[in-house]
Amino acid sequence: MKVLPVDLGWSLKLNSSSGVWAMVINSLFNALSGLRTSTRKLQTSANNLANLQTPGFKKSRVEIGDVASGGTRVSSISRNSSAGSLISTSNPLDLAINGSGFFQVSLSNGGTGFTRAGNFKTDSAGQLTTVGGNPLVPPVTIPAGATAISIDSGGQVTAIVGGSSVAVGQIELAQFNNPGGLSAQGGNLFIASSASGSPITGVPGSGSFGRVANGALESSNVNIVDEIVVQIVAKASFKANASVIRTANDLIGTLLDLKS
Repeated sequence: MKVLPVDLGWSLKLNSSSGVWAMVINSLFNALSGLRTSTRKLQTSANNLANLQTPGFKKSRVEIGDVASGGTRVSSISRNSSAGSLISTSNPLDLAINGSGFFQVSLSNGGTGFTRAGNFKTDSAGQLTTVGGNPLVPPVTIPAGATAISIDSGGQVTAIVGGSSVAVGQIELAQFNNPGGLSAQGGNLFIASSASGSPITGVPGSGSFGRVANGALESSNVNIVDEIVVQIVAKASFKANASVIRTANDLIGTLLDLKS
């Protein structure tokens, strides 16, 4: 039997100190990190598409960064705060913000939530609330027996009671230095965070605040074509990293055979 020379440029001595094992194992873990980031991108895109018809929904995007020791990781998930298009509904309780700002609502824990979804309704006391039952802040109450409701672009709410027009409330909006930093709470609600900064409140149409569009809703800002592209890339990345894992697995088997 022919004996191979000892020095072949890299050692065939397969033990715990061998660089061959380290390279194969590192390749395996690098590819696993690629599977994780691809899956997270797919998951985020799926959530965006699931909320395609959710009023005021803001799509998210996965930001990926490399790791110094090799591989990749999700560095952050950013939210796109661009406005969706306005859709006319002719419902007097539907509101859309044409421009900057968020509606303010009271949360069950006593805090304040913020939303772009303006599909409001009235509760048993006549208060304007979100579909989840969170009252507007400051509160707006529609009197019993009101025959009509109107809300102007400046957020002033009036009702026709007994044939007369009565002012029943004023809608105020909130702005943030970094709206993308708001913390999502589900139900189309957000809360302020250190990343978003504290809310700045004002009347619709004043300063940089957007105006209120009555009888309309803001659609989701999700773009179907963009999400399909994200999914195609995520799928290709997943398959490529899975191929690396299969190759690394085959190499590990070969190395074990050589060692035996």
